[in-house]
Amino acid sequence: MNKAENTPKSQKRQSRFSPAAGQASLLNALGLHTGKWFVNFLFFILAFVTLLLYFWSIPSLYFLMPRLWLKIVVSVSFAVCVPAALIIHKPRRRTFLAISAMTFGITVWQQSIPPTNDRDWKIPVARLPEIKLNGDEVAISNIRNFDYRNVDDFTPRYYHKVFKLDEIKTLDYVLSYWDGNKAIAHTIFSFGFEDGGYLAVSVETRLAKEQTQSLLGGIFNQYELIYVLADERDVLRLRTNFRKEQVHLYRIRIAKPLLKKLFLEIVRRAAELQRRPRFYNTVKQNCITTLLADLSDAQGITYHFDYRFIMNGYSDALLYDEDVFVTGGLTFKTLRKRRHINQYVENDPNAEIDFSAKIRPPNSGMKDF
Repeated sequence: MNKAENTPKSQKRQSRFSPAAGQASLLNALGLHTGKWFVNFLFFILAFVTLLLYFWSIPSLYFLMPRLWLKIVVSVSFAVCVPAALIIHKPRRRTFLAISAMTFGITVWQQSIPPTNDRDWKIPVARLPEIKLNGDEVAISNIRNFDYRNVDDFTPRYYHKVFKLDEIKTLDYVLSYWDGNKAIAHTIFSFGFEDGGYLAVSVETRLAKEQTQSLLGGIFNQYELIYVLADERDVLRLRTNFRKEQVHLYRIRIAKPLLKKLFLEIVRRAAELQRRPRFYNTVKQNCITTLLADLSDAQGITYHFDYRFIMNGYSDALLYDEDVFVTGGLTFKTLRKRRHINQYVENDPNAEIDFSAKIRPPNSGMKDF
């Protein structure tokens, strides 16, 4: 009787299902080999990247396709067929490399589509501001000042105005909340001038007529970016009196030289969109990140990461803690209550008249205004 015949059956089972045997079986199934650890390491890195690109490619294909039925068919087919091909088709290593190349190609395709100013835009974002700098003066055309009867019924109106940099007086920070949401808000800057006028700056998605805004679409380069330069009677009253959003307005503590620098930074970036359109991005290039980047550049400081920049509905608490707001010694809770401007104009049928003064009433405790 030979040696193999003397080996107990339990030992045979152990050798068959040992960790080394299992590892060799896994590597063999993946088309890899034991002993080539560096090659295997590179493979697993590529596998991880491919997995990420696979999940990125599914919505990418959805947004790349021109019609709804095609969006659904192509994206769902890709999501199902890729893992199915990897399971069924052999040799798996070649199938995997083909999938890697495919996901990389889809990602490059999606990212290579350039932003444009040539679309049939929705009326509120149809016109980009036109800006000319002349020494200490900034001439701005297409300042939006729509006459609203309700959210969808309005008469488009624009005006032209020349602003003098030496007459910039204040900067206000506005948060507008919708649908009872507390964590996310739309952010607006509003510059005040010595003549009592205000110019609001709202960074928004520039939607084409056939588009509806979505969180996912804003990640996949579906919307261009626009700096809406508007009268407060338009961009703030639209939210307080017609959309019924909850709007809070705070005064930012900033030296006049930096205030002028910030204003110039914003109007230059707004003007640049005429020549170089950019995409809005839900995460990286949105209403708060864009304006805070402008503020940071003007101040020459860096705002450190804080979750309240992402959940920007809480950014007023952050800026209060950082002593960015003029507070008059008020607690944040009291300040926030007094800066809730809906209470001053929401039920006023003549809110359009002296709107900017009404949202900053002297008897509201806003002595710094």
